[in-house]
Amino acid sequence: MKEITHKKTPGPSAGKGKAMTVVLIPHHGENMFQWRVPHWAWWSLLGLALSLVAGSVWVMKQHVHYEVELSRLAEEREANQKLTTELLGAKEAVLRVGKMDLELRRMLQFGSAKALFSADSIGGPSDEDVRHLSEMLGTQASEAAKKAEKDMQALVLSAKDREKSFNEIRNYVETKRSLQASKPSSWPVHGWVSSKFGARMSPVSGEKGYHAGVDIANDMGSPVRATADGRVSYAGWEGGYGKLVVVRHGHGFDTYYGHLSEIKASVNQQVRRGTVIGLMGQTGDATGPHVHYEIRVFGAAVNPVKFMR
Repeated sequence: MKEITHKKTPGPSAGKGKAMTVVLIPHHGENMFQWRVPHWAWWSLLGLALSLVAGSVWVMKQHVHYEVELSRLAEEREANQKLTTELLGAKEAVLRVGKMDLELRRMLQFGSAKALFSADSIGGPSDEDVRHLSEMLGTQASEAAKKAEKDMQALVLSAKDREKSFNEIRNYVETKRSLQASKPSSWPVHGWVSSKFGARMSPVSGEKGYHAGVDIANDMGSPVRATADGRVSYAGWEGGYGKLVVVRHGHGFDTYYGHLSEIKASVNQQVRRGTVIGLMGQTGDATGPHVHYEIRVFGAAVNPVKFMR
């Protein structure tokens, strides 16, 4: 059956407006079928078809947008879950560091009223906070993000407190280490004490006097070593001391090495404990080869034996 459509021209009898005629012609000679369709009906059908097409396009776009939004929400949920895990890990790390901080302070017997933190004031989100945040992620993403940001800020502040505390401990340890390095703690030369610290009869004049150090005797030329880290403040001849080396160690400590036969250090030279600074001799007011070893703390002579180990 063939379908033929043609437009009829309006005649005298066409009083109802223009129209289109649809004719169906069968292939085997059956009777034809024809319908007269007004133009307004054709335009209505065309409008309906266009509306259907536009509606289909809109539905497809909405479906695509819905799929994209679902994918974005899934990615956001995954990111929030990851953030929660990271927050929990960060809190645990801060707790571990805080415990190490407290342990170090106990070991060093050091504390500060402002900087000593208790285990309850380490900061950051609590375990209950993290659990609550996890529950919020599925249904309250925006609130969860705000909560996560707040907890992260708390962790940052806590980390700054940890950094401040560790800086205090580091400064304390460095001060202690500097003090230990600067504190005389060994014999300057191998030998034996031939004259003690304090009141004595001068071996040169025979008069009563005050011996500000100790004399350590041994063979001529025995190496004399610095008894602590420091800087040579004097190296040369100094009256009854003869050839003298003075080392300034810091923290108020100075050491004197007198009656040397030879000076092996120079002024402003940095020396370490054990550095050879001269050789034992008999220069100045000395009756035999020995080293006059003297320790002064903030300018006052103290008994060197207390520091000789």
